Order: sequence, then C-alpha cells, then structure tokens
Amino acid sequence: MRRWLFCAGVACTSQAAQATAADAAPDAAVDAGALLVQAAEASRTRNYQGVVIYRGDERFEVLRVQHRYKDDSERERMVSLTGDPRQLLRIDNRLISITPKGRSISAERPSLKGFLAQLTVERVEQLKAHYEFRSEGEGRIAGRPCNGVSVRPKDKYRYGYEVWTDQETRLPLKISLTGPRREVLEQVMFTEVAYPKSIPDEAFETEVDIRKFNLITRNLPKLDDVPAADPHGEPQVTLGKLPPGFKVVMHDDRLLADGSGNVEHLLLSDGLSSISVFSTVRSQEAKGVNGPSHIGAVQAYGTVVGSFHVTIVGEVPGAAIKMIGDNLRVPIPGQDGAASTPAGSNERPPAQDIAAPSTAATPR
Repeated sequence: MRRWLFCAGVACTSQAAQATAADAAPDAAVDAGALLVQAAEASRTRNYQGVVIYRGDERFEVLRVQHRYKDDSERERMVSLTGDPRQLLRIDNRLISITPKGRSISAERPSLKGFLAQLTVERVEQLKAHYEFRSEGEGRIAGRPCNGVSVRPKDKYRYGYEVWTDQETRLPLKISLTGPRREVLEQVMFTEVAYPKSIPDEAFETEVDIRKFNLITRNLPKLDDVPAADPHGEPQVTLGKLPPGFKVVMHDDRLLADGSGNVEHLLLSDGLSSISVFSTVRSQEAKGVNGPSHIGAVQAYGTVVGSFHVTIVGEVPGAAIKMIGDNLRVPIPGQDGAASTPAGSNERPPAQDIAAPSTAATPR
C-alpha cells in the first residue's frame, strides 16, 4: 500500500496551486520552488495516461495510470501490470484500494497522497525553513524534455526529493525519494506518457470481480482546511517532543479490524513529510513491535507507554521516529502535564483513568 501511495504522488495533488503550468514557457528560467508548484497544478488539472515504473524496498513494479480533470473534479486509476492484480482508484480526495482477498496489506502508510500533495506558493515558502530548493538543469524522461528540481533537507529529520517535470506540460515524470547522501530510496518514473483531450468514464471502471477482492477506502486529509473541533477529544498518548517543523494535522480513533479494541491515529506533517503515531490498549498476551525497525525508506518504532502499545511509522529518517518515541507520555487526568507515564514504563495507570474511545470504524 505504501508504494501505491508514493506512486500516486507522481500523478496527483489535492489543492489548486497559485501558478499554472501554462504560465511557464518551456525554455524560461524557472525558480525551483515555483516549478514544483506548477508541477503540482499540472498533476491536478492535466489529462494524462501512461505507464510508470516503481522501484524501492527491493521491489520493482509496472503500473498503468489514467488521470482526468473534468468539471473541477479529479479521477485517477492505477492498475498493476506485474504481480498480483491490484488497482487504486482516486476520486478527488477519496482513495479506494482494490487488492486480492487473503493478501496481507499494510494500511499504516503515513502519507498525504504523495510528495506533491497540496503544494502551494505559500507552503513552499514555509518549507524553506527546513528544506533547500535547487534547480538540477535539463534532462529527458519518457522521450520528453524535462527540468529537474531537488528538495534537500537542512537537518537529519527528513528525506529529500528530486523531481523532473515535462518542459511543455509541467507534469512530473520522475520523482525520487533521496537519503542523507542523496542516494535513491524510492523512485517512480513514467516510461510512456500521453495527454489526451478527454478520457471516457469507462476508463475508470474496474476490470475484476470485486467479490474476490478487498476494498479499502480512505479520505486523505487537507492541510489547508480550517481545523474543526476534534470529535475525539484529547489524544490518549501525548507527544512530548517533535522534530522541528512537524505538527499534528489529523486525529482519528477507530475500531480494530478484528473488533478486539480501538486504535488511535495521529498524523504529523511538516507540510511535505509525514509520520503516523498509532496507539492501542496493550494486551497482556499480545506482542507488538518494540524498538526500531524499517522496511526500505519507511522507519518504525514500537514502545509501551503506560497501558498503551504505540507504533510510530514514517517515511522519514530514524532520528525523527526515535525522537517522538522516546518522548511519549500518558497524561494522568486531574494532574498537570508533568505528571505522566513515560515511554517504556511498565507502570500502568488506573484503568478508569485511561478509557478507550468508543468510536467504531475500520482502520484505513
């Protein structure tokens, strides 16, 4: 699931950017940040279709993508051409993943719909506090002349990116997630791309018997929305210290798929990178992830905080994950913030002090 959402970052964004692709002449010198904003807008408003390849996590996949913008609404469909049949359908900010039944799927991918999600002129200016934007000159992807831009982190708490955009349309044709030495951790690249004037509704219909497949739906958060009152109240686990620039952008509380309890989800973001914090009441019998681990570029950290087992997952360096994990607390009602149970403690606060929220839904 994680790589599917990363792939979707090549082809989608959910907010209108301030600059349009049509404003930039192909041969004009373009500011690196402005070019990314134009790429975000092109991803949202262009009709396009083609074949993309994904590599990362010792995996290689080939996918077919179709994207349409019509009547101020986006529709996108990605279909695997290798391995088990899988599809991802996106309608505006709603994602539907279609995978074979019995296949293990991780729905804990901390993502805001890919690298270009919700990128605006204002957000680029904010990101300059933690990232450096540079032009990488010209290149050629899928037979199309392109301009390159790199986004380099200024500290050890986030990864970098390299983006190559079509000079004519500004559509991003290649996106790489890069590590501390600018090594490629993940990469999505078009090998074929076309820009049809229209794409029929039939192109977004499934070609499989959905009775034999799992459908997982999720709504992607919008960072620019005015925050509403949190229906879940205060988080059951508090974050004592966060990497610079990160803040909570979503708080969700859902029933576990097997009905055995609830899981609370806090989504953190610096406007570009994202981290998820999952907490659930600890079972005496259950053995969760403890300590650091990783799968490719995704880092994870598991720990016990009072009555809760907490798992932190993010496509960020391990230093960011560990900082959060080492500074978790369980607040004790009726006392100030200093009175809490720290991460790793086996002390269990009274059961009545930590009641599991009652919201019921399937985590996604």
